Amino acid sequence: MSTLFQLPEGSLCWPAAALSGAAQDVRHAQTHVNRPRGAEHRVSGSTRWERCYADARAWLEWDWVEMAEATVVQADPLNVRSNVLLLDDHGRPLLSSRRRATLATLVYLLPWQGPVLDALRNTQPIGRMGGMEQRLAA
Repeated sequence: MSTLFQLPEGSLCWPAAALSGAAQDVRHAQTHVNRPRGAEHRVSGSTRWERCYADARAWLEWDWVEMAEATVVQADPLNVRSNVLLLDDHGRPLLSSRRRATLATLVYLLPWQGPVLDALRNTQPIGRMGGMEQRLAA
């Protein structure tokens, strides 16, 4: 099994040891909400968080799903997309499995559920907001 992975153009290198400290500087950039038709399908989406440097931008992005009202979870905690190449203490790229686990830990440290829930509230369909009063207010 190959441990190679492709990173997007413009990827950045980050020492894995500095990742937990970097979590303080990573900020919410955008959240997309997918509202499928039909009650049997769950609301889902993706969220992107970024850290800006003088001449570059590092980003992390992952999918989420609404499990219940006001409860969102990662769709797959080990599937975090990023343009960050994580380096070990010797300056070598981490193995793919360790990179996935390290990025999952970073996501765990981020307060991402709040911005996602805000996006859900801002895109509420009329049926979930309740009644004619909400349609008139819109």
